[in-house]
Amino acid sequence: QPMGPTPGHRLDLADGLLDVRIVHGGRAPGPRLLAAALAGPLSRSPVHAAERMRRVRIARIAPGTPLAFDGEVAEAPRELILDKAEEALTVYRPKALL
Repeated sequence: QPMGPTPGHRLDLADGLLDVRIVHGGRAPGPRLLAAALAGPLSRSPVHAAERMRRVRIARIAPGTPLAFDGEVAEAPRELILDKAEEALTVYRPKALL
């Protein structure tokens, strides 16, 4: 599946991979990203990157940066590591949908 500005269809949500989208900063990244999205696939945009990763490390987070998780908001730590356990997702659905 091509990776665009938002996560699309995933065959396996329990594969242990995170969908990561990055918009590179610089001069007016928002308008540049919008213009790139309107012009064609974001996979060719120099301001947008999309990857599937097992772990993401975010360092040098500015003091006072808010972090939202599980419906809560708190101050982010100076460094953050995000990962996803493989096969940790259990999904229940009615038999009628099988």
